[in-house]
Amino acid sequence: MRKPKILALFPFFAKGALSLIVLRAMRDRGFFVKVAFYEDASAVYPPDLMNDFVQNGCILDLSQLSEPQRFSLVQSEIRQHNFDVILQLGATDLYHLLPYWKQESPSLRIVDTLYNEYGHTVNHFLYEQAIDGVIVESEYMRDFVERTSAKLRPNIKVLSNGIDLQTFMPAEEKKRERDLIVGYVGRMSAEKNPMGFIDLAEKVCDALPEVNFRMFGSGNQSELVRRRLENSPAQTRITFEGFIDHTPTALHQLDVLVLPSKFDGRPNIIMEASACGVPVIAAPVGGVPELIDEGCNGFLIQPTESDRVCVLLAKWAADSVALDSIKKTSREVALSKFNRTDMLDAYERALIHFGSV
Repeated sequence: MRKPKILALFPFFAKGALSLIVLRAMRDRGFFVKVAFYEDASAVYPPDLMNDFVQNGCILDLSQLSEPQRFSLVQSEIRQHNFDVILQLGATDLYHLLPYWKQESPSLRIVDTLYNEYGHTVNHFLYEQAIDGVIVESEYMRDFVERTSAKLRPNIKVLSNGIDLQTFMPAEEKKRERDLIVGYVGRMSAEKNPMGFIDLAEKVCDALPEVNFRMFGSGNQSELVRRRLENSPAQTRITFEGFIDHTPTALHQLDVLVLPSKFDGRPNIIMEASACGVPVIAAPVGGVPELIDEGCNGFLIQPTESDRVCVLLAKWAADSVALDSIKKTSREVALSKFNRTDMLDAYERALIHFGSV
């Protein structure tokens, strides 16, 4: 079947974003892809400079344009390139223009992406009559959209994430540090709950002197995290490493990853940790339970349940055989469930489907 031409709408371009990985792969598979954005978030998130799209003339900068100018430029692009699909990727400021682009080009198909039940979901349902399809990452989000939608049968595709299993591999065999190293790897933002990680770490430090903690990431709570750690009673046991460009480098320093999210979608970091042979203790929110095979690649535990976490960490600190066993099964789970090629094949089929409905 013919591969549709895609115009993707972003608020900004963040380095390592799954959506950019997917779009680059679709371009390599023969799709025509152009991207648009309207703001610079480089002060908060490491940016993707998008040089490949710039060189090909496949990027629209809407940041300095008024609303009427944004509408006109995008409409002109739709006509010029005869786009089949607008892929809405969190561009909150452009939702209200979707019905008008649809009115001007009735054959245009608009597809939204919803990763969790917060964020831009209000805008999605406000303008859903102009939206032809929805991409979600988890069955949890499929259920949410079906329950919330005013449409009798919303057109939903569940496209589960996958990762590069050659990039994310266990570290080469080395002598383990005497202490058990527990880490946080992710955005420093309220929904990811780095403060909850620090709360947990402080409680564990009181009970388990053989456990230390490391935090990797950046975001709008980075300074808050730094200040909190400066005044923490466990400040000598928790190190803040900041942003790291190569995620496997961070994961290879850890024995255990903790994901204390308040809400989440289907976070890549769980898959990446599993592929690196790092078991995960994760809050059971959003699509997270779909990624954890209890006892094989981790456990579902709220970060406030410090007693349960302490029991697990004490066991792994004292029993290297038990720790090595779950590291091995974590990798096995990743090999069986988290292959990126499968994900990209599913995206290709879904985009062709949406372009033809």
